Amino acid sequence: MDKHGHIMKHNFMESIWNNIPDGIVVIDLDENILDVNPGFEALHGWKREELIGRPCCFTPVHLLEERRLMIEKAKHGESLQCQETFKLRKDGTMVYVSLTLTALRDENGNIIGVVGIERDISDRIKMEASLFEAESLYSHLADSALAGVFVGQGNRILYANPYLAALYGYTNEEMLQVDLKKLMLPGELEVVTRDAQVTLMDQKQIYFHFNITGVKKDGSPVHLEGNSCLISFQGKPALLGTVQDITIKKEKERSLRDSANMYQRIIKFLPEPIVLIDNGEIVYANKLAVKLIGAADDSEMVGRPILDYVDPAYSDDLMDVLNKVIHTDDPTNFIENKLLCNDGQTIDVEMSSIRIHNYRGKMVILTVIRDLTDRKRSEEMLVRSEKLSVIGQLAAGVAHEIRNPLTALKGFTQLLKSKAEGNSFYYDIMTNELDRINFIVNEFMTLAKPHFSKFSTRRLDHILHAVISILETQAILMNVSIRTEFENCIPSIYCDENQLKQVFINIIKNAIEAMPLGGQITITAAMEPDHERMRLTIRDEGMGIPDEIIRQIGQPFITTKEKGTGLGLMISSRIIEQHQGLMNISSVPGEGTTIEIILPLNTEEQ
Repeated sequence: MDKHGHIMKHNFMESIWNNIPDGIVVIDLDENILDVNPGFEALHGWKREELIGRPCCFTPVHLLEERRLMIEKAKHGESLQCQETFKLRKDGTMVYVSLTLTALRDENGNIIGVVGIERDISDRIKMEASLFEAESLYSHLADSALAGVFVGQGNRILYANPYLAALYGYTNEEMLQVDLKKLMLPGELEVVTRDAQVTLMDQKQIYFHFNITGVKKDGSPVHLEGNSCLISFQGKPALLGTVQDITIKKEKERSLRDSANMYQRIIKFLPEPIVLIDNGEIVYANKLAVKLIGAADDSEMVGRPILDYVDPAYSDDLMDVLNKVIHTDDPTNFIENKLLCNDGQTIDVEMSSIRIHNYRGKMVILTVIRDLTDRKRSEEMLVRSEKLSVIGQLAAGVAHEIRNPLTALKGFTQLLKSKAEGNSFYYDIMTNELDRINFIVNEFMTLAKPHFSKFSTRRLDHILHAVISILETQAILMNVSIRTEFENCIPSIYCDENQLKQVFINIIKNAIEAMPLGGQITITAAMEPDHERMRLTIRDEGMGIPDEIIRQIGQPFITTKEKGTGLGLMISSRIIEQHQGLMNISSVPGEGTTIEIILPLNTEEQ
């Protein structure tokens, strides 16, 4: 090699010596330091000047024998590669190094020393120790977990923790030999595998949730749910997952469903309207409740606030009751309320509530609703009957006493009028008022005297035509027309003709007097759809009746006429009831009043 080549080689070696991060030390055969590179200085914390000529002793005491043997091997020409050992630094700390020792030879090949190359591997050792600790920790966690942990690949279990093995009734060694198909119901493995592939690979999700029915070693089932994720194990895809035994949970859920179904069956067939309320919202309504509200089915009610069906005047009271009952097991007393139906009508009800602890896992309020319409009607009829009885007793005691002096007064008034030369106008007024008193007394007598009904089969249209002919003259004088709309075939009814005539006269006469400026009365008669009843409708075009009065119509002395007594409709209502019929009055102020009478087509067996 020429001089230029030697220079280049020297420069190259010097560059390596100065820049290599590994520490290099050269010692003679007496183990004294001949030279160190900057990497060695940085590794040990010593300066080169402090080390030249000093013995090379950077080894902990307990590793001195190991160091001596390595040096001896190097002195005899044996190269030692990557021997891992500890070395002491200047500050007393230790550094873990990978040590390579080779013999240093002269130009003749004689060994004159040893070259040591040290590489700091402390970080690698720490990382390996950390990995080992983590692996040990994870292994301990998996083995001690109160859940089944597994690694599956293909149809085999590669790892199963003791909990999972005990759950299935196998030992850990047996679990690793069992085919996955035997651990599930037939066909479940294929479904789980397909769903896992779609979820983890196609949908790019991290975790896959599954529910399976496991099969234990003894063949008994166990319900499991768990999560799994995709990992790489030995270079191939595998599933790492955990499972929990949910058999007890499943049994509780089934028990809850059975309990809810039992509640539903009981509530469904209770003979009263029932609703279940959760936080003020309807969660269930039985058929009777649906019918009471007038909904098509329960889907119209479920999910809506209960206050949607309660009169606003009663809303606060109802919420107070519901807020109290949710904190106690005692049922509330029946409290009167008003419900709003789908058709806009308001019905009187009474409601009682009680707390139900477990309806589909929730605490709800069961409310029983009782329709008071029939009871209110019965109470009103009883009150009306009592009033009739009182009026009858009053009439029996008073009418006779009034009639005798009334006859005398009327006779003397007529006598005085015939002899009076002037002021006959006043006598006319007196006579009219006496006639009015006589009319009222006759009304009282109608209530007081017993009715001996004479029932027979009569045509309703014939009765109506007879009444219309009587009142037609009065109607013409009042500029009122009477129009009839009768079906072609109106059957006969079993009735007291005279009593029905009295009813029709009262009603049609009232309709004529309700239209002082004229108008039209429309009378219709038709069969009900059940073909067992007849419906008669009498409609006028008068000023109508206010709501506050129409609710009291039929009571004595309740009337809209200036000189009326209210006894006419009361007597009419009583007669219709004796015929086992119904009479309904409806009115729209400013448009007119409609009276509907429904009479049964009874036979003589009545």
